[in-house]
Amino acid sequence: MGYFAFRHQPLLTLYYLYTAVSLLFVKVPYWAVRYALPSTRPQPWSLGRVILVKCYREVITTLFRTTVAPFCHDAVAVEKAGKADEVGLVWIEPAPELLVVPEIQEAARVNGIEPERRAGYWMGKRGPDGKVGQPAGPDEKVIYGFHGGGFVMGSAHPDFATGYIYRKMFDYAKGYERIFQSDYRISSTDPLPIVGAFPAALVDALAGYKYLVHDLGFKPENIIIMGESAGAALAFNLTRYLSQNDLPGLGRARPRGQLLLSPASDWGFTHEGPGSSFERNWDCDMVHSFFEGFPTKALVGKLPPEAAWENSWISPSSKRLPNPEGIFKGLPPTCIIVGGAEMLVDVVKTLSDRIIADNGEEIVDYYEVPHAAHVPMTHAWHEPESRMGYERCARWLESLESSS
Repeated sequence: MGYFAFRHQPLLTLYYLYTAVSLLFVKVPYWAVRYALPSTRPQPWSLGRVILVKCYREVITTLFRTTVAPFCHDAVAVEKAGKADEVGLVWIEPAPELLVVPEIQEAARVNGIEPERRAGYWMGKRGPDGKVGQPAGPDEKVIYGFHGGGFVMGSAHPDFATGYIYRKMFDYAKGYERIFQSDYRISSTDPLPIVGAFPAALVDALAGYKYLVHDLGFKPENIIIMGESAGAALAFNLTRYLSQNDLPGLGRARPRGQLLLSPASDWGFTHEGPGSSFERNWDCDMVHSFFEGFPTKALVGKLPPEAAWENSWISPSSKRLPNPEGIFKGLPPTCIIVGGAEMLVDVVKTLSDRIIADNGEEIVDYYEVPHAAHVPMTHAWHEPESRMGYERCARWLESLESSS
């Protein structure tokens, strides 16, 4: 069954009905029987947890068969509806002068990517006038975050699933009163319009960083770059870009650190195979549809197909990178959190090992949350694993303060 095969009416409604009926009256009852005994469950979870993960997987599969529109927020529509102030919406101007890396420039040329005005959303403390986007206070700290969604869906709008993570971070990130999320262009390809291929997301992320540093006055040493899933891969790329290059008007504006939650960093699928975490954790994760071709094709765009496993900006964890040694030098302190029951465990461990190889073991705080599915911190029901992830974030952020 092809991607988005049922995106048009009346097939869209019929497929939704089919999915709902089959889920409620066939699949959920089957799972309830199939996993009734604890010994039959893929992880030491409750029966309800097993069924919830299975249901999430079905929802994601349905999105890829129909439309991802419900998980994408149009910032222009938000503004027209008069809700910009309510949700903390601001606009970020493009920053073409920051495109200084030849490899990125060439990929942008091939894929027809130009810097564009993008939306961003503020959470947390507002100015005295009740508005967001106020200049940075003296030595004010900020988290600059990116949503997940496999580069093909999602939004920085606080109502998207990632917004839950950043709202919770205020309970754990002591001294951080504001969090800024930048929208970035999502990718698509046939049968949808072909737009937003690499390096569109990185181009947009750079503009957001310039906005924080140049327009609002945040010092790079007071910025934590953070992301989940695809957003974590983007956060890593942005941190690498900033740490390794002198940029017009910014210099080498390396942030204080990067916080990566389950970074999806191997779009060439070089970690799949017998014995891999893709195989071991196949039955206890929910993100299978992201690794069946469409996101990779959309992200690569008009670049050669082998860019999916040979381009270190697209797949920094790829086992088929030609010469990975030394390419990740100069990175700031890094915290990496991944679920122990994720399909991506091997991918994320490779990324961690490469950062350590180029920067030293002391720079990385790597943590596998036991028995956790993909980015457990996104889900209020994924306890105690979700809380364990947040507590690890808090300890890492506190360690940065003590080492300053």
